[in-house]
Amino acid sequence: MNQNCRAGAGPRLAALLFGLPLAVALVATFLSTPALAHEFGVGKDAYEDFLSGNQAVFVDFPVVLGVIAAGLFVSIWRLDGFPTVWLAYIAGLVVGAGLAFALAIPPALPMFVIVIFVGLLGALAPDLSTRMMQGIYFVIGLVLTNAVLSGHTIDEIPAFSYVGIAFALNLGVSACAAIVYRSRTNLSYDWVMIVWRAGSSWLVAIAVMGIALMLGATGS
Repeated sequence: MNQNCRAGAGPRLAALLFGLPLAVALVATFLSTPALAHEFGVGKDAYEDFLSGNQAVFVDFPVVLGVIAAGLFVSIWRLDGFPTVWLAYIAGLVVGAGLAFALAIPPALPMFVIVIFVGLLGALAPDLSTRMMQGIYFVIGLVLTNAVLSGHTIDEIPAFSYVGIAFALNLGVSACAAIVYRSRTNLSYDWVMIVWRAGSSWLVAIAVMGIALMLGATGS
């Protein structure tokens, strides 16, 4: 048992030493620079419209955090987790697009709240039912597309930009989930789960700092 404790101490110390500086650096990098607006319909063909949809996801800091948090948590929960919740996630993406066009829901704050919620679940690694996980990933998909599409109208976004957005939101979550899956199946050590759970907890810290900086900028 003492050997297991010593084996787990290394990853915990690494998370402590490198997690906080990384969190501060990420928040400072993305939130101290001007936000990049989502630009749609500026491409010359379908491929460029598709890439603009990709870019709208990957340059949006709260959305990137949400994608990472969702990918980590689903494979922490279960090795085959993402295929289990994928249809609910897709349904959430579709509903979120409709809400973004119909309602003026702020994009950033709900996204940070979802990152905190999902990050805490990833850190705690509770044994949730499949139905509950599907509900959670429906909400995640909804909030993600609202964050990307909020402030736009349906007619200003080309069809292939929607395809690019959906592709990027699926690729990001599935890639993060696959990394956790491969590490858990190829490395049969207790510290593997410790590392991913610690990573989820640092996403929470980053989101909290993001909210604080955002509210501070709003109040100034």
